[in-house]
Amino acid sequence: MWAPLGPAPLERFARSYRQHEAGTDHRLLMVFKEFKDPQQLADTERLVSDLEYESLHMPRRKLDLAAYRAIAEQIESPAFFFLNSNSELLDSGWLAKPLGHLERQGVGMVGATGSYESLLPPSGVLRFLRSAWFDPFPNPHVRTNAFLMRRDLMVSLHWGEVVTKSGAWRLENGKRSVTQQVWEDGLEALVVGRDGEAYPHDRWYESHTFRSGGQRNLLVADNRTRQFAEADPTERRRLAELAWGDRA
Repeated sequence: MWAPLGPAPLERFARSYRQHEAGTDHRLLMVFKEFKDPQQLADTERLVSDLEYESLHMPRRKLDLAAYRAIAEQIESPAFFFLNSNSELLDSGWLAKPLGHLERQGVGMVGATGSYESLLPPSGVLRFLRSAWFDPFPNPHVRTNAFLMRRDLMVSLHWGEVVTKSGAWRLENGKRSVTQQVWEDGLEALVVGRDGEAYPHDRWYESHTFRSGGQRNLLVADNRTRQFAEADPTERRRLAELAWGDRA
């Protein structure tokens, strides 16, 4: 939970958590980021006082991916399922479904959504400047909201100093993204939908989880999936083409 976002995202997540069973035993860790005002923190914690959870406070600014790495270093757990402040669970078994696939031999990462989008423009100076960091489209990567990974693998990857949005973008979909590092280790990176099926990267479009198929198979929503769901047809087409190119 990120303080500047206010109470609405936490209320939405908590409502979905109450509504949908995880489908497997787990520990819920609530991370409270950038709360400077003790009263604001107390008011926020009161919103989830009925939930059984552990808490971790991060008063200093830390981007999500940097926070995830810090969590993995501080908290003992076989694996982590990371959800950001805008997450909303959409179906029961939201943890059991991806966890069942993570436990398969040769799987390193399981996410709720993936994309082929590249931040490398088709031409111009910006393309030249970004070419050292990003591959051109298609650039498959698991989106770093609602993804599941074993702790030992996570801490073995190179995360770097994620202190800027640009750094976070590189870690999510750059040449040395988390997904690319998982593949370099000879492991699979999968997307799992509400149907419980695991989709390899050449079938992510077919999963109907992110900007395809009306997102009808989406397991965990976030601000980007809501952006697509609420967009008009013209904007939907643009967003779909960014993610999937001619397949959209």
